[in-house]
Amino acid sequence: MKADFKIQVIRISLIAIFFAVWEILSARKMIDPFFFSQPSKIILDFWEMIVTGFVFYHIWITLQEALTGFFLGGITGILVAFLLGGSLFWARILDPILMAIYGIPRIALAPLFILWFGLGVTSKVVFAVVLVFFLVFFNTFAGLRGINKEMVDSIRVMGASKGQMLLKVIFPSVIPWILAGLKSGIGMSLLGAIVGEYVGGNAGIGWLINYSANLFVTVRVFSCLLVLAILVVIMNEGLNRVEQRLLRWQPQNNKL
Repeated sequence: MKADFKIQVIRISLIAIFFAVWEILSARKMIDPFFFSQPSKIILDFWEMIVTGFVFYHIWITLQEALTGFFLGGITGILVAFLLGGSLFWARILDPILMAIYGIPRIALAPLFILWFGLGVTSKVVFAVVLVFFLVFFNTFAGLRGINKEMVDSIRVMGASKGQMLLKVIFPSVIPWILAGLKSGIGMSLLGAIVGEYVGGNAGIGWLINYSANLFVTVRVFSCLLVLAILVVIMNEGLNRVEQRLLRWQPQNNKL
């Protein structure tokens, strides 16, 4: 508990120092407040958006897109990884194809998704799915390939069925890898929604950032970035709680 408290104090202190320096530099015109704004003005604008309720509609749109893409991309990535993990033949066939698709800059696909699926929620969800899928797939597949084959063979010789092997050995061994992919996927799902709103949208936090930037309202841009940062922290904390429950069997000194 003392170590956790110390970490929290250091973390808060670093954040406070960063914003204090930013505020001082901006107040003394050492950096241009027109382009960089000020933390105090950002907090006031953020509070105004919360009090008036203006931002909640845009938060809902972005969360709807990001969470749907996160769950669909995560589930699909896990399923495909397990399917290919159980078939070395198909894994060898599809590996270069998946790597080629993964190597394509996903940002370049956003206009195509807008063209194919329209300006609504669907195009943003599809883009988020694509971003999350590869992260979860490659993490899960790496975890499957890293399972101790000798241990699996020994347990199979002892008479374990395929279902028991999957639930008692394989899945618990891969859970840390899956969670690592999902944690990275949280930010990517929001990125997919935001980029989709940038390219073609009429609502959402990404659209609001783009709209404010076009009007040179820097303080509103930073307020929206603050909203996104809070959303990522909340989603990541939720996933941390899930991780704690799923990995209760791990020794505490193996956990960060």
